[in-house]
Amino acid sequence: MSLPMIFLPAMPCDGRLYADQLDGLKDLVSPSVQVLDRKTFGDSAEALLASTSGSFILAGTAYGGCLAMEVLARAPERVSGLWLMNCQPGTHPNPSVVRETSLRIRRGEHEDVIAEFANNAIPADDIASRAAFIRMARDTGADTFARQSDATLTRADHWQTLSTASKVPTLLIWGEADQFVPVEVGTRIARLMPHARFESFQGCGYFPTLERPTLCTKIARDWLMSSVIS
Repeated sequence: MSLPMIFLPAMPCDGRLYADQLDGLKDLVSPSVQVLDRKTFGDSAEALLASTSGSFILAGTAYGGCLAMEVLARAPERVSGLWLMNCQPGTHPNPSVVRETSLRIRRGEHEDVIAEFANNAIPADDIASRAAFIRMARDTGADTFARQSDATLTRADHWQTLSTASKVPTLLIWGEADQFVPVEVGTRIARLMPHARFESFQGCGYFPTLERPTLCTKIARDWLMSSVIS
Protein backbone atom coordinates (compact mmCIF):
# COMPACT_ATOMS: atom_id res chain seq x y z
CA MET A 1 0.00 0.00 0.00
CA SER A 2 1.27 3.48 -0.88
CA LEU A 3 2.49 5.83 1.81
CA PRO A 4 -0.09 8.53 2.64
CA MET A 5 0.80 12.04 1.51
CA ILE A 6 -1.22 14.79 3.19
CA PHE A 7 -1.45 18.17 1.48
CA LEU A 8 -2.12 21.21 3.66
CA PRO A 9 -3.33 24.23 1.66
CA ALA A 10 -2.40 27.82 2.16
CA MET A 11 -4.91 30.21 3.70
CA PRO A 12 -7.70 30.48 2.42
CA CYS A 13 -7.37 27.70 -0.18
CA ASP A 14 -8.58 24.16 -0.74
CA GLY A 15 -7.47 21.04 -2.60
CA ARG A 16 -7.48 22.83 -5.95
CA LEU A 17 -4.16 24.34 -4.88
CA TYR A 18 -2.68 20.86 -5.41
CA ALA A 19 -4.81 19.58 -8.30
CA ASP A 20 -1.84 18.80 -10.54
CA GLN A 21 0.07 17.05 -7.75
CA LEU A 22 -2.91 15.01 -6.54
CA ASP A 23 -3.21 13.55 -10.04
CA GLY A 24 0.46 13.45 -10.96
CA LEU A 25 1.73 11.73 -7.81
CA LYS A 26 -1.05 9.23 -7.15
CA ASP A 27 0.93 6.35 -8.64
CA LEU A 28 3.66 6.91 -6.04
CA VAL A 29 1.71 7.88 -2.89
CA SER A 30 -1.84 7.96 -1.53
CA PRO A 31 -2.60 11.70 -1.63
CA SER A 32 -5.26 13.52 0.38
CA VAL A 33 -5.99 17.10 1.40
CA GLN A 34 -6.87 18.47 4.82
CA VAL A 35 -8.22 22.01 5.23
CA LEU A 36 -7.75 22.75 8.92
CA ASP A 37 -9.06 25.79 10.75
CA ARG A 38 -9.01 24.94 14.45
CA LYS A 39 -8.57 27.70 17.02
CA THR A 40 -4.84 27.12 17.35
CA PHE A 41 -2.13 25.55 15.23
CA GLY A 42 -1.66 23.01 18.00
CA ASP A 43 -5.32 22.01 17.83
CA SER A 44 -5.15 21.60 14.04
CA ALA A 45 -1.97 19.53 14.32
CA GLU A 46 -3.56 17.24 16.87
CA ALA A 47 -6.64 16.88 14.67
CA LEU A 48 -4.44 15.81 11.76
CA LEU A 49 -2.51 13.32 13.87
CA ALA A 50 -5.75 11.84 15.20
CA SER A 51 -7.19 11.48 11.70
CA THR A 52 -4.52 9.09 10.46
CA SER A 53 -2.28 6.35 11.78
CA GLY A 54 1.29 5.42 11.10
CA SER A 55 3.72 7.40 8.98
CA PHE A 56 2.91 9.92 6.27
CA ILE A 57 4.43 12.57 4.04
CA LEU A 58 3.42 16.19 4.63
CA ALA A 59 3.25 18.91 2.00
CA GLY A 60 2.25 22.42 3.01
CA THR A 61 2.15 25.89 1.51
CA ALA A 62 2.30 29.07 3.63
CA TYR A 63 -0.32 28.52 6.41
CA GLY A 64 -0.26 24.82 5.52
CA GLY A 65 3.51 24.72 5.74
CA CYS A 66 3.35 26.22 9.22
CA LEU A 67 0.88 23.50 10.19
CA ALA A 68 3.23 20.88 8.76
CA MET A 69 6.04 22.18 10.98
CA GLU A 70 3.73 22.04 14.00
CA VAL A 71 2.93 18.40 13.22
CA LEU A 72 6.64 17.66 12.78
CA ALA A 73 7.39 19.22 16.16
CA ARG A 74 4.77 17.04 17.87
CA ALA A 75 5.34 13.73 16.09
CA PRO A 76 8.65 13.70 14.19
CA GLU A 77 8.71 9.91 14.16
CA ARG A 78 5.56 9.83 12.00
CA VAL A 79 6.77 12.23 9.30
CA SER A 80 8.42 10.26 6.48
CA GLY A 81 8.90 13.28 4.24
CA LEU A 82 8.36 17.04 4.40
CA TRP A 83 7.62 19.40 1.50
CA LEU A 84 7.46 23.07 2.48
CA MET A 85 6.60 26.04 0.28
CA ASN A 86 6.69 29.76 1.08
CA CYS A 87 6.14 29.37 4.81
CA GLN A 88 7.59 31.23 7.79
CA PRO A 89 9.12 29.11 10.60
CA GLY A 90 9.02 32.04 13.04
CA THR A 91 6.15 33.53 14.98
CA HIS A 92 3.95 36.01 13.15
CA PRO A 93 5.78 39.35 12.96
CA ASN A 94 2.67 41.57 12.73
CA PRO A 95 -0.09 40.47 15.17
CA SER A 96 -1.93 43.78 14.81
CA VAL A 97 -2.21 43.26 11.04
CA VAL A 98 -3.63 39.79 11.63
CA ARG A 99 -6.24 41.09 14.05
CA GLU A 100 -7.27 43.82 11.63
CA THR A 101 -7.54 41.30 8.78
CA SER A 102 -9.77 39.01 10.83
CA LEU A 103 -11.93 41.95 11.86
CA ARG A 104 -12.33 43.14 8.28
CA ILE A 105 -13.36 39.69 7.08
CA ARG A 106 -15.98 39.40 9.82
CA ARG A 107 -17.44 42.84 9.26
CA GLY A 108 -18.19 42.15 5.61
CA GLU A 109 -15.00 43.08 3.77
CA HIS A 110 -14.29 39.51 2.67
CA GLU A 111 -14.10 40.35 -1.04
CA ASP A 112 -11.78 43.30 -0.44
CA VAL A 113 -9.43 41.19 1.67
CA ILE A 114 -9.36 38.45 -0.98
CA ALA A 115 -8.51 40.97 -3.69
CA GLU A 116 -5.71 42.50 -1.63
CA PHE A 117 -4.37 39.05 -0.78
CA ALA A 118 -4.35 38.08 -4.48
CA ASN A 119 -2.52 41.28 -5.42
CA ASN A 120 0.22 40.63 -2.88
CA ALA A 121 0.46 36.87 -3.38
CA ILE A 122 0.58 36.44 -7.16
CA PRO A 123 2.36 38.52 -9.83
CA ALA A 124 0.00 40.75 -11.82
CA ASP A 125 0.78 39.08 -15.15
CA ASP A 126 -0.44 35.68 -13.93
CA ILE A 127 -4.12 36.36 -14.46
CA ALA A 128 -5.14 32.68 -14.47
CA SER A 129 -3.55 31.91 -11.08
CA ARG A 130 -5.07 35.01 -9.53
CA ALA A 131 -8.51 34.02 -10.80
CA ALA A 132 -8.07 30.45 -9.50
CA PHE A 133 -7.04 31.72 -6.08
CA ILE A 134 -9.99 34.11 -5.87
CA ARG A 135 -12.41 31.26 -6.68
CA MET A 136 -10.88 29.09 -3.96
CA ALA A 137 -10.95 31.89 -1.40
CA ARG A 138 -14.60 32.66 -2.12
CA ASP A 139 -15.59 29.00 -1.94
CA THR A 140 -13.63 28.38 1.25
CA GLY A 141 -15.70 31.14 2.81
CA ALA A 142 -15.31 34.04 5.19
CA ASP A 143 -15.69 31.97 8.35
CA THR A 144 -12.81 29.64 7.51
CA PHE A 145 -10.65 32.54 6.34
CA ALA A 146 -11.22 34.43 9.59
CA ARG A 147 -10.57 31.37 11.76
CA GLN A 148 -7.36 30.59 9.91
CA SER A 149 -6.29 34.22 10.21
CA ASP A 150 -6.92 34.09 13.97
CA ALA A 151 -4.94 30.87 14.28
CA THR A 152 -1.82 32.42 12.77
CA LEU A 153 -1.43 34.34 16.03
CA THR A 154 -0.75 30.99 17.75
CA ARG A 155 2.07 30.05 15.39
CA ALA A 156 5.13 28.78 17.26
CA ASP A 157 8.75 29.37 16.35
CA HIS A 158 9.95 26.22 14.56
CA TRP A 159 13.45 27.14 13.47
CA GLN A 160 14.80 24.71 16.06
CA THR A 161 12.30 22.07 14.93
CA LEU A 162 13.73 22.23 11.43
CA SER A 163 17.34 22.33 12.57
CA THR A 164 16.91 19.00 14.36
CA ALA A 165 14.99 17.29 11.54
CA SER A 166 18.08 16.02 9.74
CA LYS A 167 16.61 12.53 9.31
CA VAL A 168 13.45 13.73 7.56
CA PRO A 169 13.74 13.89 3.75
CA THR A 170 12.81 17.48 2.91
CA LEU A 171 11.86 19.39 -0.23
CA LEU A 172 11.77 23.19 -0.24
CA ILE A 173 10.15 25.05 -3.13
CA TRP A 174 9.90 28.84 -3.12
CA GLY A 175 8.35 31.45 -5.36
CA GLU A 176 10.88 34.27 -5.59
CA ALA A 177 8.23 36.95 -6.25
CA ASP A 178 6.37 36.24 -2.99
CA GLN A 179 5.67 39.48 -1.09
CA PHE A 180 4.62 37.68 2.10
CA VAL A 181 7.51 35.27 2.75
CA PRO A 182 10.60 36.29 0.75
CA VAL A 183 12.90 33.75 -0.83
CA GLU A 184 15.54 34.62 1.77
CA VAL A 185 13.45 32.68 4.29
CA GLY A 186 13.64 29.64 2.03
CA THR A 187 17.39 29.94 1.58
CA ARG A 188 17.81 30.29 5.35
CA ILE A 189 15.87 27.05 5.87
CA ALA A 190 18.00 25.39 3.22
CA ARG A 191 21.18 26.40 5.06
CA LEU A 192 19.69 25.03 8.27
CA MET A 193 18.76 21.74 6.58
CA PRO A 194 21.69 20.91 4.29
CA HIS A 195 20.14 17.54 3.46
CA ALA A 196 17.09 19.26 1.94
CA ARG A 197 16.51 19.85 -1.76
CA PHE A 198 15.87 23.53 -2.44
CA GLU A 199 14.30 24.96 -5.60
CA SER A 200 13.16 28.51 -6.29
CA PHE A 201 11.22 29.91 -9.24
CA GLN A 202 11.67 33.37 -10.71
CA GLY A 203 8.45 35.26 -11.33
CA CYS A 204 6.48 32.91 -9.08
CA GLY A 205 4.64 34.17 -6.01
CA TYR A 206 3.11 32.65 -2.90
CA PHE A 207 1.57 29.51 -4.46
CA PRO A 208 4.17 27.48 -6.43
CA THR A 209 1.91 24.46 -7.01
CA LEU A 210 -0.79 26.71 -8.48
CA GLU A 211 1.50 29.01 -10.45
CA ARG A 212 3.99 26.37 -11.66
CA PRO A 213 1.99 23.12 -11.37
CA THR A 214 3.80 20.92 -13.89
CA LEU A 215 7.26 21.89 -12.67
CA CYS A 216 6.31 21.33 -9.02
CA THR A 217 4.92 17.89 -9.81
CA LYS A 218 8.05 16.91 -11.72
CA ILE A 219 10.34 18.03 -8.90
CA ALA A 220 8.16 16.31 -6.31
CA ARG A 221 8.21 13.05 -8.27
CA ASP A 222 11.99 13.15 -8.49
CA TRP A 223 12.25 13.90 -4.77
CA LEU A 224 9.81 11.19 -3.74
CA MET A 225 11.50 8.52 -5.83
CA SER A 226 15.04 9.46 -4.83
CA SER A 227 14.64 10.38 -1.18
CA VAL A 228 11.37 9.15 0.33
CA ILE A 229 10.07 5.96 -1.22
CA SER A 230 13.24 4.57 -2.76
